[in-house]
Amino acid sequence: MINSEPVQLPTTGILGSGQIGTASAVLAARAGHPVLLWTRSARKESAIRAQLTKLSTFCEEHMSKPTQPVGLIQIITDLNLLEAQSDVLLECIIEDMDEKVDLLSRLTLCREKNKLVLSATSGLSITEMARRSGLEQVLVGAHFWNPPYLIPLVEVIAGEQTPPQKVEQACNWLTMLGKRPIRCPDIPGFIGNRLMHALWREALALVDSGACSPADIDTMIKYTFALRLPALGPMENMDLVGLDLVNRVQSYLLPDLAVNTIPAHSLRDRLAAGQTGMEAGQGFYDWTVRDAADVIRQRDLTILHLLRRLGELPEKTDL
Repeated sequence: MINSEPVQLPTTGILGSGQIGTASAVLAARAGHPVLLWTRSARKESAIRAQLTKLSTFCEEHMSKPTQPVGLIQIITDLNLLEAQSDVLLECIIEDMDEKVDLLSRLTLCREKNKLVLSATSGLSITEMARRSGLEQVLVGAHFWNPPYLIPLVEVIAGEQTPPQKVEQACNWLTMLGKRPIRCPDIPGFIGNRLMHALWREALALVDSGACSPADIDTMIKYTFALRLPALGPMENMDLVGLDLVNRVQSYLLPDLAVNTIPAHSLRDRLAAGQTGMEAGQGFYDWTVRDAADVIRQRDLTILHLLRRLGELPEKTDL
């Protein structure tokens, strides 16, 4: 006899209502999970609801149809209620160790009930975070990449005392959300951010030296090696060109590359002038004369196209 009772999916609690929080809430709901989305202030509820609607609409228009009935997302301000009713909790507040520890330290029930707690930090030490919050036995790092509703890979990080079964549970939960978990060491920046900031350090150094403009950097990358990266990773490309050539080039090039251990002048000077980027209207570009919304839209459509070409995202089943 076939059991036709619906599978009880875990209730997901999201701590934080920013980009990662709202995107994770939509992903979990599309996987059929009931979701509790915690925010510090009820005054933000209308803005949060608008962002959830925007993300849900995007996913419905561009991604495959959910295989489960979409779960309900409830926005709440009661942290104790979220902790009591959630089976899995994802912390995604500001990227500040003290702020994260302060919030995680309040999750005493999670520690007592052995509930899985994940932190969406992009590079802070999970070992330190777990030790300072008292969550050594339940905390796992889960670094989502922007845009989190599209990028499939999530870095999964164990602290020094994280039980292996908690890491496995985290990977299983992320897989249910349609993500591709990859286990990373608990080192600053994990893997992805170390690679990305190595590139950014050299880009900023070139701008600092006057070798080229910020626009030159972006044009160079977009129309050269970025085009082949979806099909050929850096280690694959080294094999393709030959390791002997890589060795010869690095022998003369590495001594001339940036080795600064503090942020570049071109970055710090802009911050001092209040030019913090797209939201402020000015960063390396003047965003008062560029359509920021269109740039983001083109980014998302390009990622969708690449994911389909890579077989990571099927065509919509209802087209």
